[in-house]
Amino acid sequence: MPEIRALGKGSIASALYVLMNVIMILGWIVFGICLAVLAITSVIDLSGGQMKADLFEGYLSVDTGTYLIGFANLFIIFGGFILMASQLKKILKTLIDGDPFVPDNAGRLTRLAMIVAGMEILKHILGFTVKMFEIATTVNFSVNLASWVAVITLTVLSQVFAEGTRLREEEKMTI
Repeated sequence: MPEIRALGKGSIASALYVLMNVIMILGWIVFGICLAVLAITSVIDLSGGQMKADLFEGYLSVDTGTYLIGFANLFIIFGGFILMASQLKKILKTLIDGDPFVPDNAGRLTRLAMIVAGMEILKHILGFTVKMFEIATTVNFSVNLASWVAVITLTVLSQVFAEGTRLREEEKMTI
């Protein structure tokens, strides 16, 4: 059985790099679809809330507030995934190159923590908006402890990477 490597070409990092590319492409596709549907629902709303559709008999009625909240939630999710995949691709690239302890990776891990925290904060702002304007929606806006644990974990990992990089640079200077 062939040995599975963590670093270099043909490693797990290479496979994950390809997966991050797929996630980014799918994220952009879904993001574009959301924009198109949002534009269509806006046109329906501007036409008085009804639009004659040749595919359907009768009129299609749209509750714009509900759609806007749903699509805002999707924008937060897919926008966050695209940003996270971008940072992860850069980290994985350093693994493929065989040198993960570069100074930039600590910053990338910090940015990942900020992205996750930002997504959670935006979801709470969206939930507050739903309550304030009494919009009917089935989207759940509860506190996600796993996300906050991920933020803390990523922050700690970024500090570990920064310290590991500092120690490595210090070792290189030692004769």
